[in-house]
Amino acid sequence: MSRTVPAETFHLTVNGLPQAARFAKEDIDGALRPLAHRILLAGPGPVLVAGPPGSGKTTVALVLEELCKAEGKRVPALSMDGFHRSNAWLETHGLLRRKGAPETYDFPGLRRALIHPDPWPVYSRVAHDVVGDTVAVTCPTYIVEGNYLLLDEEPWRGLAPLSPLTVWVEVDPALLRERLVGRKVAGGMARPDAERFFEASDSLNVRRCLERRLPADVELRLTPAEEL
Repeated sequence: MSRTVPAETFHLTVNGLPQAARFAKEDIDGALRPLAHRILLAGPGPVLVAGPPGSGKTTVALVLEELCKAEGKRVPALSMDGFHRSNAWLETHGLLRRKGAPETYDFPGLRRALIHPDPWPVYSRVAHDVVGDTVAVTCPTYIVEGNYLLLDEEPWRGLAPLSPLTVWVEVDPALLRERLVGRKVAGGMARPDAERFFEASDSLNVRRCLERRLPADVELRLTPAEEL
């Protein structure tokens, strides 16, 4: 017999689109709100929120921003996706098919921005490319989410020491597969094609994140939205 899980809904803007994100109330009160308080006490610098593709880390970062705002403090949530190499650059370097892998990001630019974040570049999920827009960052503490912020490989492992607080978002790997395939299907791809794309590309990035990661100060395992 299924049980009803008390939930709280946050109305967010994710990748430029409105989204209603539901979280179990016990996760809000027992994990995310205490984490927001910890962020407010963490001191200046980038709070790194990492997790594999499909883990929901973007939504978690935005909810943490909202919870900090409820305490009267602005702590903006930013994405490392602003440091995707452009599609033109990837095509020139033969990496377009590997887009989303660590080597397809501008690591030097990301590292510089984690130290001096203003301005922060923007990646468009509509254009599927970096765009000319930027976000002004003037707050001493800011949240940055991304797949590889805790990757235990050179040069990525040098990012964690820049952060006063690191967070890992843990999700069951089987759920990651279904979410990532579902994203492609929702975008118009036939399910067999979406499953082949997952096996050829997304699954490699998921495995790399899960198998090669640094420990985090905080490890979150939240109730999947699918169960609410």
